[in-house]
Amino acid sequence: MSVTKEFAVKIDTELSELHDKVWKNNSDYLSLVDEFKWAEKYNRFERCKEIQLKQLELQEKRSILKDKIRELDVIYFQDPWNRAFLVVSSDGHVHKTLDCSTCFSTTRYAWLVQYSNDDENTIVEDAGQDACTVCYPSAPAEVLNRPSRIVTADKIAKAQAKAERDEKKSQRIAKEKANAPTASGEFLIYKEDKWTREIKTERSAIIEWADLQWKIEKEIVTHYYNGQAHSEESIQKQKDEKAFAQEIADLIARNLAEKHGVSFDQQLKILQTKYKKRGY
Repeated sequence: MSVTKEFAVKIDTELSELHDKVWKNNSDYLSLVDEFKWAEKYNRFERCKEIQLKQLELQEKRSILKDKIRELDVIYFQDPWNRAFLVVSSDGHVHKTLDCSTCFSTTRYAWLVQYSNDDENTIVEDAGQDACTVCYPSAPAEVLNRPSRIVTADKIAKAQAKAERDEKKSQRIAKEKANAPTASGEFLIYKEDKWTREIKTERSAIIEWADLQWKIEKEIVTHYYNGQAHSEESIQKQKDEKAFAQEIADLIARNLAEKHGVSFDQQLKILQTKYKKRGY
């Protein structure tokens, strides 16, 4: 009979789904084998019986799946058509059969059913550098040096996942910029001794400004409780701490003023109002 593209894609799509189910079945069976060894080792006899029953169920299902595969294979071998298979790996190649000498019994493929019944030139042209030179020995060198144009469900899923990650990252960055204490959307960074301080949000900037007020308002202590005078170094250190606190508070106020397009004095009044109401 003359095979149509639609017919070939239909048969190969069914076969692809069946082979995926067989692969999953084998994977589940092997997991049960390992679990049975564990249960047997620790004398979990009831669990051993449960596992054996599950293994029998999987074997029966696998037998049914393979019967369906054989039925569809008969249809294929009556009038074979071209096929394409992509090895599922980072550097997997496109093959014309599942029996290529460069592959192994454990090799897993993605069945490229969109190329079923296409001529080899079309497949090789799209496969480019991913075309297997054993399966397609006559493929032109200029084609084999070209990037692959084949799109698979896996590639689409990865591309979509990347696009979603990029979108989330973009939204996160946009949110950070909107919440940042600066007009540029960057964090407010300053040095304190050998430490680098980082204020990431406007809210934390307001809280920081308020926390600095007690240092700014704190009186210089010149004498201990017993009346003994502080050293000049101690007094100077207190003055330096007050001055630094004022410097950072002004830095915060200036950046917030710039962000909101108001004057320094206006922003200072806003911060002072919040401070008095303890609304931060």
